[in-house]
Amino acid sequence: MLYALFAVLVGAGLLSLVGARLMLRPATIRFRLPAQVSVGETISVDVAVVPQVWPSKRHLLLLKSPYPFALAQDVFLPVSGRSFVRKHRVLCTQRGFFRLCDATVTSAYPFGLAKLVRTWQVEPIAIAVYPRVYPGTAFSLPASSTRNSVDMEQPTPSLGQELFREVREYRRGDNPRHIHWRSSARHGSLVMKQFDAVATSETWIVLDLDPASHAGSGEDHTFERSLEIAASIATHQIRSGLRCGVAGGLGANGAPRILIAPSTGNAHLQALLEALAAVRADYAIPYATVLDNLSPHYRAGQQWILFKDVGQRVVAPAFLQKQRAPFWFRIDTDSFVAGDLSERIQLERKLLPPVRQSDGYAIGRDTDLSLLFMS
Repeated sequence: MLYALFAVLVGAGLLSLVGARLMLRPATIRFRLPAQVSVGETISVDVAVVPQVWPSKRHLLLLKSPYPFALAQDVFLPVSGRSFVRKHRVLCTQRGFFRLCDATVTSAYPFGLAKLVRTWQVEPIAIAVYPRVYPGTAFSLPASSTRNSVDMEQPTPSLGQELFREVREYRRGDNPRHIHWRSSARHGSLVMKQFDAVATSETWIVLDLDPASHAGSGEDHTFERSLEIAASIATHQIRSGLRCGVAGGLGANGAPRILIAPSTGNAHLQALLEALAAVRADYAIPYATVLDNLSPHYRAGQQWILFKDVGQRVVAPAFLQKQRAPFWFRIDTDSFVAGDLSERIQLERKLLPPVRQSDGYAIGRDTDLSLLFMS
């Protein structure tokens, strides 16, 4: 009996080793997933194993974290092969551009006594993960801001819009709609309104790419919060017919590292989101210096949205103090320093509304940013 039991155990061990080797014979993996998503979205992914040699059917395979945009999310395939497609849900947690090229596969078929590991090639596929975009119907500014929420919610012309400055005598060819009738009656001759060009529906969002200004890790990082705010505001603005642009950083040649001039349309929004997906906070240039170098891009009437740590003393440059004060997001960096939260604490954490200020909002680690975009 002992010899028989020993023979059974040896046979089971050999069968486990042979079975695992058979299951891990050469094959490729095929994924089907969206080309573009945002952080926080849960997407449906199709996974199929395409065997290159016999056997055509594989069992009990585990793909170890195959998604670089969704860390620590394994995929278990009880049965796989050309005619088997595994559908599952994946939560996107990492921003950026990713290309799936290979995956680590383990098998302990059939008894789990022996586990082998192989690396299989993935049929090339790419995905762009944009910063989280909070849905909403409005971006409400504090009541004391120089630009109220109606300005942000209602589309207005950006090119050709003008700001009344003074009056002058009529000239041949002047637009009759610009006649100043009250002054004309007083002077007994036609008097025209004189205008300055203004872009009241244009918004600049200026990011701080200096790593010294940020703290935290993973999704709970101050730079990621800034990108979420920027992406959400830009999406809301552009879809409302307003013009929005993004800038940030400063290169060795004095040019901004990211500079997308305000514009409208779906193509512009996609270009802007792609830039936000790729940008990194790795340009050690003070934010105040970056703002000073953006003066050539200023136009009268624009709204500028700026970021800074509550502990920093950053003053808006002179060109932003002429007509419309900038709108600030002051981020409490100290609240992001505590480190990673456990999964239990993440589920139990209580989100707080943004703190409204006279010229912006104060944002902390537990601020519910979705409330910024609720009417």
